[in-house]
Amino acid sequence: MAHGRSGDGATVLVLSREVPHPPDAGDRIVTHGFVRGLAERGHAVHALTYGETEDDRERARTLAETAESVRLTPREKSPLPARLRKLRNFAAGRSDVMAMFESPSLATATRRAILDLDPDAVLAEHPYIGQVFRESGVRRAAREADATLVTNAHVVEFAVHRRYRDLAPDLETRAELALETPRLRREELAVYEASDRVLVLGTEDRRELSDCSTPVATQHVGLDLSKYETKDRWRERAPETPASGPGAGASGTPEAPAPTTDDAAPTTDGGTSARATDLLFFGSYGWFPNEDAVTTFAEEAFPALRRRRPDARLVVAGRNAPESVRALGDRPGVEFRGEVVDLAAAVREAAAVVAPLRIGGGTRLKILEAMAWGAPVVTTAAGFEGVDARPGVDVAVASDWPEFVDECVEVLDSPERRRQLGRNARRRVEQVYALEDAAAELEANLRLS
Repeated sequence: MAHGRSGDGATVLVLSREVPHPPDAGDRIVTHGFVRGLAERGHAVHALTYGETEDDRERARTLAETAESVRLTPREKSPLPARLRKLRNFAAGRSDVMAMFESPSLATATRRAILDLDPDAVLAEHPYIGQVFRESGVRRAAREADATLVTNAHVVEFAVHRRYRDLAPDLETRAELALETPRLRREELAVYEASDRVLVLGTEDRRELSDCSTPVATQHVGLDLSKYETKDRWRERAPETPASGPGAGASGTPEAPAPTTDDAAPTTDGGTSARATDLLFFGSYGWFPNEDAVTTFAEEAFPALRRRRPDARLVVAGRNAPESVRALGDRPGVEFRGEVVDLAAAVREAAAVVAPLRIGGGTRLKILEAMAWGAPVVTTAAGFEGVDARPGVDVAVASDWPEFVDECVEVLDSPERRRQLGRNARRRVEQVYALEDAAAELEANLRLS
């Protein structure tokens, strides 16, 4: 019997690359859901993460209301400019992205935490963080504690880089990825081999690891569905009074015009949303597949959609947008909105959410969140990867740009299609991605039960 137990529950140490709170972005949503779900099942969950700013400490204090403890450790960063850092890592035969997150301080802190807590399982959120499992001191401490070492891949990074290498628009990026991808694959697989178990969030990623000798299990994301108010519950809500600035609500959230007879979209139960002409894309642009998705869609598909629906608009939202994304706002029918304070309101105001991704892997949190809000979603085959839902029933899935345009036109033209997709999407999330169900699955995957 393992040590470190609290009552009937187990002790779990979770390692992450940032404090997973608030759960307002992909990695944070996944990790926060795991921490909360395990805690609610009676396990003592301790978090260890990079962090050294006052903001990090404040978020850690809030997370500690759910977790037993939250430990912060500084992350060593290269003082070199990005180009020189990459050249140095390439010359050393290293993967640049793995080297960026390698940290002696994290390895030391992990070893000490294992010795202090005597955990039943150590869960590394992402292979970048799972590198600590290759450290002899960490492995020795884990053996002494009889702790299971588990890496949650989130996404198989080398597969994403390989796909991006094939799609990158410029020779320099393709050449850089041609150097990086095989090194990343080697080092990422070494992390998985150093783990006792690997978790993936999608079946496609599981196939990418078919040659891995470590057992690989599929793990669903857990969403707190009480936080996702569906469109049908917004039906009776009166429009807010517009603020003085163009397109901004009182809270700073951009606000669509009030509905008119020709500009009203039935929601999932027959109510009206603000604009039946708006297609919303949202995501964090620190994740390069998002930049690729929205810029390619705006260039290759949206003009064709506008020829069929001249009133259609593409609303582009999300944090850390580069100039290539910001410049989309200069195109006809495109509004660059940037980071929004209230993403739920932005979803409410749109006729549908679009996820025109060309690079798949992991689970697309933007799609799951839109589904949880009861919004109709149009995506690609790559975007649908890792989403446990029925194509064409819960989510509209297109195989190429002409079909994507067809699907968008259909949801814009058909209130009934929007209602069906929205209702089915919410029900599917309730069936598959509820927090308590994902936590029970994670409990088994960590061998806690």
